[in-house]
Amino acid sequence: MEKVYKRSNLVVSKYVKEQLFPTEVYICDDVLEEEYIDSMKEDILKTSTDKENWQSDPKLHLQPKYKELSNKILNASKLVFKDKSYIYDTFEITDMWSNILKPGENHKPHTHSNNILSGVFYVHSDKAAGIQFYDPRPAAGVINPQVKGFTKSNATAWELSSTTNRMILFPSWLQHLVPINKSKNNRISIAFNVMLRGIVGQSTDYQSAEF
Repeated sequence: MEKVYKRSNLVVSKYVKEQLFPTEVYICDDVLEEEYIDSMKEDILKTSTDKENWQSDPKLHLQPKYKELSNKILNASKLVFKDKSYIYDTFEITDMWSNILKPGENHKPHTHSNNILSGVFYVHSDKAAGIQFYDPRPAAGVINPQVKGFTKSNATAWELSSTTNRMILFPSWLQHLVPINKSKNNRISIAFNVMLRGIVGQSTDYQSAEF
């Protein structure tokens, strides 16, 4: 009698998962000594007003009181550019400004034009208002199945907590927002932009520019 074998269910025992075109966001904690943070906080509160979503002059990096933070930003930016294998002449902070987000306030979705790297340093925050990034891929939301739980690989937005003495760096083109501050305290931060200087790209590729 001929035996009949039923085909078993196909089981994939091994696979390789590649992450194509990832968008890196860099987080640095314990950036400054407490004395520097207290000094900057005092200066920000002294110069601020009661204006909604208050922001300072955008040239704080030129002030001596903010020199230590500026140096940390430049050091962190250099590590990011090394990680990305960028070739460049030099780079610099183009703008740096302080922000006060009062309870109930938020900051709408935006990007930072005319720069390559941007970031934020938290002078005072109790994690009640973080920063939220959006998936930059335009076709990623064509189909949105239900999920058991959101992860970095299936979400279209992701929020990072704001913690005092934390610095977050991200591509300037990456859209982001600040959710409503649900805390009873002001969220005090310093935002910044960094740009490459000199020749960027190669003229042989017909895609070079000088900044």
